[in-house]
Amino acid sequence: MARAEHQARVAAQEIKVARLSHALTLRDASRRSGVVVSTIERIEAGDPGVQLNTLVAVADAVGLDVVVKLYPSAGPRLRDSEQLHIAEALAKIAHPRWQPALEVPAGDHGEAADLVLYGPDEVLHVEIDRKRLDHQAQHRRDAAKRRYLEMGEARPVRLVLVVVDTPANREAMQPHLELVRLQFPAGSREVLHALRNGRPLGRDGLLWVRPRLYRSIGTKDASGSLEARHVASIGTPEA
Repeated sequence: MARAEHQARVAAQEIKVARLSHALTLRDASRRSGVVVSTIERIEAGDPGVQLNTLVAVADAVGLDVVVKLYPSAGPRLRDSEQLHIAEALAKIAHPRWQPALEVPAGDHGEAADLVLYGPDEVLHVEIDRKRLDHQAQHRRDAAKRRYLEMGEARPVRLVLVVVDTPANREAMQPHLELVRLQFPAGSREVLHALRNGRPLGRDGLLWVRPRLYRSIGTKDASGSLEARHVASIGTPEA
């Protein structure tokens, strides 16, 4: 609600300034827009409860065009989603040279990188998708987060896309395979090798993880050692 109130105040200021700059009275704006004066007063007071079509009519009457554009924001927290299991699994199998951090701020609207692994020579920015619906749109979102992270880093930031290996996700990415290979030249084996050995990846990568198995990746047996069969299950053959 606080965000809506802020946006309403911003719109109110712009509408009032536009009206006054055109020397329009409230009654003039009412006649031009077909909106009663009392409602225009609510708009100029920053009331967030005014309907969008009413706001558009009043804005148009004072020479403004209302354009609604949605921007990525915080979204569901990683800790409230299945992605958390994958992020924790990757952090567990990562070499100690990688210092993991979950939900790192990566934008001006509350966006966060799912997992960031800080290494001595480079940073791995990991984005986890359980469902791939629109590769190009999702890649633009991830690339914007990476650019944000790069602003605070002297080291290279590599983008690692982690996708749950399901028929639906394979089908969704099939039309974009050539583009995917260009955007993510490092495959699953290469990404896993860098994670486990603590060596720089050197380029962006794509890691497929098998469904149902990632919850147990990185778990420890009674002796305290990592179960190799679970660790190995995270990497799938290259697309």
